This record gives sequence, C-alpha cells and structure tokens, in this order.
Amino acid sequence: MPGIDGFETCERLKTDPDTRDIPVIFVTAKTELEDIVRGFEIGGVDYIIKPFKREEVLSRVKTHLKIERLMQDKECLNKKLQDQNDELIESQNQYRIILEKSADGVFHLDAEGRLISSNTKFRSTLKLGAEGIVVRSIMDIVISEDPSGIFPKIATRRFGDRATSNLAVQFCVNKNSSILQDRKIHTLLLDSYGIWNLPNNKLYEKGKEKKYLGTICIVKIPS
Repeated sequence: MPGIDGFETCERLKTDPDTRDIPVIFVTAKTELEDIVRGFEIGGVDYIIKPFKREEVLSRVKTHLKIERLMQDKECLNKKLQDQNDELIESQNQYRIILEKSADGVFHLDAEGRLISSNTKFRSTLKLGAEGIVVRSIMDIVISEDPSGIFPKIATRRFGDRATSNLAVQFCVNKNSSILQDRKIHTLLLDSYGIWNLPNNKLYEKGKEKKYLGTICIVKIPS
C-alpha cells in the first residue's frame, strides 16, 4: 500500500469507532518476533505468514468472525443484565421508601418462616432492635396456644383473596424472660400474603415451574 503499511492501517482502524471492533488479521512475509508482537499490540487478532494456503486463511477468518460475534453477544447480554440490575436496585429503593413511610408495620419472612427484614414501625411497636429480628423464626416472638395452627396462617403461601386477613396475633419479644415486665404482649391484626417467583395470574398455568419465596406480612398498628 503506497505511503502506508499494515501497522498504520490497523492503527487507523482501531482509532475509528466505526471500525475498531473489526478483527484484523495480518498477512505478511515478516517473520521477526518484534513485528509479530507489534501487530498484536496495536490490535491485531492473528498473524498469517506468507506463503499461505487459501483454506487456512478462510478458516482463521471464520474463527475470528465467530469470536467477534460471541463478544458482541456477550456485550449485549452484559448491558441487558446491567439494565435489569439498575431496574432492580431502583425498585428496591422505592420499596424501602414505601416500607418506611407506611403507617402499618411490615415484615418479610423467608420460605422457612424466618424474619429477614422489617420496617421501623413494626420494630418500634415491639421495642425490637433491627439486629434482634434478622434471621429468627417468627414464632420466637409470637405467643399462641396453638403454635402449629397459627404458624401456617402467618407464614402463609396463599395470595389474593385466599391470603390471611385480619388474623389476631399476640407478639411478645421477650416471651421467655423470667421478668414479667419484660414480657409485654402486643395483640395486633395481621394480613399475610404468600410471595412466589411468578405473577399471581401465572401460578396455576400448566408447565410453569413455581417456587415459594416467602411471605409479606402487614401489621395494623393502632394509632
């Protein structure tokens, strides 16, 4: 090429946003290690020494085009995942704001019925610190003559019209304390909703793989 060699051509291609992702294969009679290394350093993806066979060139071109397509697919997937992650973070932030602004107490149970989060309203009503509520069974702070009967109602798997509604629950943070004053009981009304990995209207569709994730409980706090 008059006035420009392969190295400069490659450098120009790599500095142009429209061509920088095009795989560049050097086809040359140069066999010095310094030339080969330079070709890779400026963005070349392969090096074919003259004389060459047509089949070899075609095979390498196909391979690098396939690699480039896979790289582009990966970038698109990464961008999609990043967008979904950003949406999830935004949704979680909105959920936390709504949770903390709620006039009702709210807590979240995992699939085993363990408390994994709650809002300030619920914790302050029971005089319970945030560190004392995470990953403990809901039954640790519930008093009932029928624990096995009330537990599935609190940690319900049901949703919609079949969810638990207006269930009277006696909460007591220090129910095992020997000091009577520490065992203050709060009788509160509870609504519970089972949470699944699918929208409610999709749960009963055939062929859908469903998984129970836990329960959201809303506690009506007297004003």
